[in-house]
Amino acid sequence: MSRAPAAQGQRAGIVSRTAAGALDLGFVGALCGAALLLYGLGDYLLTGVPFELPRLPGPGGAAAGSLVAAGYLAGGWAVAGRTPGMQFAGLRVVAASGRPLPAGRAALRAVLCVLFPCGLLWVLVSRRNASLQDLLVRTAVLYDWGTR
Repeated sequence: MSRAPAAQGQRAGIVSRTAAGALDLGFVGALCGAALLLYGLGDYLLTGVPFELPRLPGPGGAAAGSLVAAGYLAGGWAVAGRTPGMQFAGLRVVAASGRPLPAGRAALRAVLCVLFPCGLLWVLVSRRNASLQDLLVRTAVLYDWGTR
């Protein structure tokens, strides 16, 4: 018998949250790669110079990737309560009250997750499976397969 119905609505642990995060990291990488590819293609079509992927300097590339990641996370959490990686893992982010996460708090949580990803490790010692980001923004990550 599946354990999913029993876990529905419970706070998610480190393994499922890490798996969802790894999937989302792959999606963000694909988004960044697609953006670079489109930019290079546009440059080629408009200027006629040989096709080449643009190269961002180290700090510029990291900043751009961080902005894309924060936007991706904030957008997913504010609109659907989850990102595609969280959808796959059966997770949802909610306010501590259980209500949907408002856009401002979703954005703050996203920035904190991008700047300090190691805050997720607090789940290992938290009785409520809360990351540092969850504690600061008053959120919770729940198992939610959409069966309600």
